[in-house]
Amino acid sequence: MRSALARMASTIAVVMACAAGANAETLRVGKPTPLEFNFAMGEIGGQAGIFARHGIELDIVTLEGSAKLHQAMVAGSIDIAVGAGTDFLFIVKGAPEKGIAAMAGPPSNFFLMVPTGSPIQSIADLKGKRISVSTVGSLSYWFVQELSRRQGWGDDGVVFVQTGGPQATALAIASGSLDAAFQALQGGLQMEAAGKGRFLFSFADFIHPFLAHAIFASNDLIAKNPTAIRRFLAAWFETIAFAKSHKNETIVYAQTITHTDPVLGARIYDVEMPAFSDDGRFEPAAVKVILNSLLDMKQIDRIPDAKEIYTEEFLPR
Repeated sequence: MRSALARMASTIAVVMACAAGANAETLRVGKPTPLEFNFAMGEIGGQAGIFARHGIELDIVTLEGSAKLHQAMVAGSIDIAVGAGTDFLFIVKGAPEKGIAAMAGPPSNFFLMVPTGSPIQSIADLKGKRISVSTVGSLSYWFVQELSRRQGWGDDGVVFVQTGGPQATALAIASGSLDAAFQALQGGLQMEAAGKGRFLFSFADFIHPFLAHAIFASNDLIAKNPTAIRRFLAAWFETIAFAKSHKNETIVYAQTITHTDPVLGARIYDVEMPAFSDDGRFEPAAVKVILNSLLDMKQIDRIPDAKEIYTEEFLPR
């Protein structure tokens, strides 16, 4: 009897998943880099069948950096963006969107790398050095500038070099045109394995509380299809729960995006997975750090009310 019931339940689940897939609603989701584990949760949830069970199909688009990500939102080319906490900047400047979930808090996956044979041994050695950032106004830009400020060097105590993304950054540091590079963990491990770079420090060592990543939705989607947002976020946080409890499967799914071997994938998972939010709630103190940093950088000219930039109304209850 138990066996028959189990088979029946399995059959019902398959039928429901197929029905959901047949009636799935497509959401265009943008992300700022192509290979990072942090931005692979959509693909992982898709491969695990989680988004399909919630009636959502993801059309995932990769753009280069935060600026282009939110330009696509302004242009109406994407519905949802998974990006940086500092991307609140674009909302304050008028981008027609709003934060809908906190994605990850501690910046545990962000590091500063130096060439393997570099004489640089400490933060103090970085003054005046050429350090990569993806784009102006990006999360990497803020981190490096915050480093300069905390060392008492002011906003321009280092030379900012815009490289656009991790692959260009790795090439630039290998060629000797950079003294140091802002890198996500995955890119840093690959540089280390190739003998081209070494870790100097993690930004999580001195920047907290923090909102490393957040999820944004266009105002158009919020107004016209709030149900799709709720289904998306329900699937997203089911994916996070799955990933935290199914390490091996998650590493295998992520390989299609990160192109890393299982050993490297496990190292990335162990550092980055714990930082993901389980419920998407925004920590006010972390948001305040982000907004104050944007004000300090003169990226915004006022601190907005929280209701202007994010909402928790679509989060799973």
